[in-house]
Amino acid sequence: MDRLYRVGEFAALTGVSIRTLHHYDQLGLLHPSAHSEAGYRYYSEEDLLTLQQILTLRYLGFPLRRIGELLRRPDFDLVASMHIQRGVLRDRIAELERIQATLSELLDRRQATGRWTWELVVKASRTVQDGLAQKGEQMASYYTPEQMQQFEELGKKVPVAEREALERRWTDLIAEVRASRHLDPASPEAQALAERWNAMTAETARYYQEYPELWAAIGENYRQGSFEGHPQAPQAADFEWIAKVNAARQAPGASSGA
Repeated sequence: MDRLYRVGEFAALTGVSIRTLHHYDQLGLLHPSAHSEAGYRYYSEEDLLTLQQILTLRYLGFPLRRIGELLRRPDFDLVASMHIQRGVLRDRIAELERIQATLSELLDRRQATGRWTWELVVKASRTVQDGLAQKGEQMASYYTPEQMQQFEELGKKVPVAEREALERRWTDLIAEVRASRHLDPASPEAQALAERWNAMTAETARYYQEYPELWAAIGENYRQGSFEGHPQAPQAADFEWIAKVNAARQAPGASSGA
């Protein structure tokens, strides 16, 4: 008989948070194999394999809803899936090694001669561009071809400098929120962060006024957990904390902050 693990043990064993395990359960990706009469959740050794599949496919760029579709297919073959994953990971390692080797060659030549070798600069650019193209293919797994076309149209309308400045502001704000989630949601510091978050969300949404379906698709991907584990994307815990802070502001007797 397989060993059973309580949710805390399973989380500690795999390095996956209890919150994430509950999220996978809610999405139907990974249900506990058993429940005790007291309501405790228990995971089996077979569940370890399922979790491995989820995590590896997430690492490879698959959105959670697509992973669920794959795992539920009646013809899903676990061993075949692992072989495919191993091949993809080998390709990714080879890609990173190519980029590293090209940059090393460029820097070594610069150090040896004191000059940039423009042929190597071109080579480095092409190598990195190949990697970016593959990341674009990953993004296409989250959105329809029509939505990808809308992203392209939007990119042409928003100046690069303006877009990069907004991305930097989001990166800074997300880092501040993650460093402040221990704060009382009703505290002035938490309220100030939530005000900035709400203002940034509204500012970002204005860019999508001509593409409401695309904005809705982005929100749905976040609700589905498609970007969980991506360090530069807001996580479920970030959204939950902001929601608590906003709720604290609406509580009876709360200061409006004005």
